Amino acid sequence: MRLFYQQKTIGKKSRKLQKIPFTIEGPVYTLEDLLTQLVTQEVQNYNEKALDTPLHIYITDQQLEEAVQHGKVHFGEKKNASVQSIDQAISTVLQAFEDELFLVLHNEEQLNSLTTPLTIQEDDVFTFIKLTMLAGRIW
Repeated sequence: MRLFYQQKTIGKKSRKLQKIPFTIEGPVYTLEDLLTQLVTQEVQNYNEKALDTPLHIYITDQQLEEAVQHGKVHFGEKKNASVQSIDQAISTVLQAFEDELFLVLHNEEQLNSLTTPLTIQEDDVFTFIKLTMLAGRIW
């Protein structure tokens, strides 16, 4: 089943949310199941990314223009050679949700618990919002 998740695009100039497609293969009954599948896919994609870069790195004019719009020019290389643990990543994201470090919206409806039953349909959109903690002192 094809779903989408939204995240803020790279760069500070744009405040648009970018829809990124992903597919789920197994059954998803709760938010915990969804986060587990999404994190597993992302970690596998990261671990499969090529470590070595070609001798001649170049980008086309179109790629350069797109990078300028995003505010960051990169060549897609992976800087960390270590393989990331899927179990550790899943544990981290579940703990981060429990600690309320991010919100999850399912078609603009907030999900408050990992055990909340989900009814997912084709092309549903999940939005992840990172929360920033503010600290200060009142004089």
